[in-house]
Amino acid sequence: MAKQPEVQKLPHEYFPPITFSASGPDVATQQGTLIQLRQSPFFTFTMALAAEALARRSDMVALEYTRDAVGRRIFVDGFPYDLQPQDRQTGDGMLVCFKKLANLDANERRAKQEGRFGAEFMGAKWNVFITTQGVPTGERVVIKFAPKKFPFSSLEDLGMRDKMREQFKKLINEHQGFVLLSAIPSGGLTTTWKVGLEAIDRFIRDFALVEDKKSTDEEVINLTPYKFDKAAGETPDLALPKIILKQPDAFVVPEVMNTDTVEILCKQVNDEKRMAITRIQGADSIDAIARFIAAYNPPIEAFAKALTMVVNQRLIRKLCDCKQPFQPPPQLLQQLGIPPGRVQHLFREWQPPPPPPPDQKGKVEEPQPCPKCGGITYFGRTAIFELLEVNDAFRDALVKKARPEELRQIARQSGWRSIKEEGILLLVKGTVSLTELQRVLK
Repeated sequence: MAKQPEVQKLPHEYFPPITFSASGPDVATQQGTLIQLRQSPFFTFTMALAAEALARRSDMVALEYTRDAVGRRIFVDGFPYDLQPQDRQTGDGMLVCFKKLANLDANERRAKQEGRFGAEFMGAKWNVFITTQGVPTGERVVIKFAPKKFPFSSLEDLGMRDKMREQFKKLINEHQGFVLLSAIPSGGLTTTWKVGLEAIDRFIRDFALVEDKKSTDEEVINLTPYKFDKAAGETPDLALPKIILKQPDAFVVPEVMNTDTVEILCKQVNDEKRMAITRIQGADSIDAIARFIAAYNPPIEAFAKALTMVVNQRLIRKLCDCKQPFQPPPQLLQQLGIPPGRVQHLFREWQPPPPPPPDQKGKVEEPQPCPKCGGITYFGRTAIFELLEVNDAFRDALVKKARPEELRQIARQSGWRSIKEEGILLLVKGTVSLTELQRVLK
């Protein structure tokens, strides 16, 4: 019989300790799981991976199981970084630990499984979500970390500039209107959804939240929840008639799902002078409107009349404090639409200095990475927001089925700035780099 490979040995402790809280039907089961896992030689690796991810500010880990090894990748501020691959035996043992923490079937390697457990690291508590799925090469695992304490309290925290925040709060607190929030996939929409709703005056007016009973959205206080069962084929329009009898001031519907729901909401806005708020994916505000119309085929005149505001956003990494100024060439400023003489310098990622000559022993002293970002040159993320306030000229063009570029031109005439233009403002302020802006806008 071939000798089994030795368990990969950990180096010395690099990261602070982490503790887990297991999932299970009761406390006794949860405690029993932890006692059992502490006896496993692979539990140390399970803790080490989670601790390394959190220490590096990662919010997601991806594990790719192949025949001989396990590829490991962490995501920091949404950007992937590869870790050293792990041998298959250690990876298998570690995955068993993760699955047992989430109360999943450790022996199931093909069917999709989803679960969660808790973690505490450096004084902060985290919800840890795990998804496993068998693939032809082995198994794919995604582990996501979400802080138990919601980290944002205002639109300013998210990066929305002052004037836009005032405009957003004014429009979303109107007594009548249809508001559409949008972003590309993984663009931070669920976070803006919660923070944006909290900018509403919910203590004087009655807001009805119509959502799937399995929704994972963060709770917003002072929204009266009404649940429907999406898995059973239910849709918001089935719940709305009873809700309307209670005469709420506004309807918050995270997913409208069908034309009937849109028709009801537009009627409530146009005829009953109420507010409706929903969301959809889109590359910018104009694209979000086009996708909404294509998906739900609303009565276009009623929808155009009701629509009052569309917000779109992109997440972008912020330069670390180690950023370096540089003088941009005139051609670059011209391409960015920045007038000559307006900007003296922009900022870019830290560039290491030329290596010094070798010492007497022939060794070259390598420059030390920034202690804040660890050499990544970025630290944290912000959002680029664009806000479209819909006016009558835009509504008329929408009814006439104007092309997207025509709609953009009409929007610009009313003061709308595109995602690109809003991103250039962050570039000029030194918040982001040109290479990062180009990556995000691509």
